[in-house]
Amino acid sequence: MAILALYPHAKTLHAALAEREHYETAAFSLSPGSAESVKQEITSWLSSFQADLQFIVTNDAAAEPVKSLAQLLAVRVHTIDPASSDACCPLAEVTGTPAIKRSCSADAFIFRYMVRQEARAKGLDLGQEQFIAAHLDEVHQFGALQGEAVADALTSFDEGPFALRHSGGLPFDSVLDLCMAADTREEVLELLHEQGGLAGYLGLDNLEDLWSCTGEKADAVREALVYQISKEIGALAAVLKGQVRSILLGGELVRCEPFVEALRERIGFIAPISVYPGNQGLPALLAGAQRILEIQGKGV
Repeated sequence: MAILALYPHAKTLHAALAEREHYETAAFSLSPGSAESVKQEITSWLSSFQADLQFIVTNDAAAEPVKSLAQLLAVRVHTIDPASSDACCPLAEVTGTPAIKRSCSADAFIFRYMVRQEARAKGLDLGQEQFIAAHLDEVHQFGALQGEAVADALTSFDEGPFALRHSGGLPFDSVLDLCMAADTREEVLELLHEQGGLAGYLGLDNLEDLWSCTGEKADAVREALVYQISKEIGALAAVLKGQVRSILLGGELVRCEPFVEALRERIGFIAPISVYPGNQGLPALLAGAQRILEIQGKGV
């Protein structure tokens, strides 16, 4: 029996097919209107393994093509820690105007996976510890955790540092100027979420190219990215009143040791830093699948 893990992240659908101790991974490009073609690509990929699929595990069962794929394969879908602001401290939802409520949403299942890994590796009692988790990938995600409970969270979609395509937090007046100059709301969103960040500054289509860029502009953008990420981690340290057991760094960006060292120079005074290289979405979902199987009394 096999488990299919599906993690929609930015413009990519990450997939893993796990059977016993072995699993295969693949990535499929997402774009508006691509759900049907992606579904066909995944179906073709799955057919090469001839696996007896038991269920799908994901963080977003409503996302296309996850929903349609589950219907096609006629298997049950288990959702692991869907993005939600419910667990955040009420103070984290307050903004400067009653008309706007802060969402405080992120992929909490990744944060919880990282703190469980940290606790297991260092023999920690999760109930007694606090952590800052930063998953630095196509989308940046940050969380302040009290044990496994998320006290505050944010992503580069609307706050914090810029990412691959996201602009992150921006000066209020300048955003208003963009809105006034644009013809449609969609035009502004395109500028902020598709043409911002590393794509806007350096013309990048993927994170790997960040390290091959040369010149003063590329150096300045890399340094600014470290600077902004460090500021956000420092802010979350204040959320936890400075009582931070570990700072957990995950995502594709932390595969680069010089990048991690640059962060360490700025935030190392806050707490010890643990690094979990690569996107942690699929490992987190597969760990969730293992818990489901244990409850059911079955093994992978």
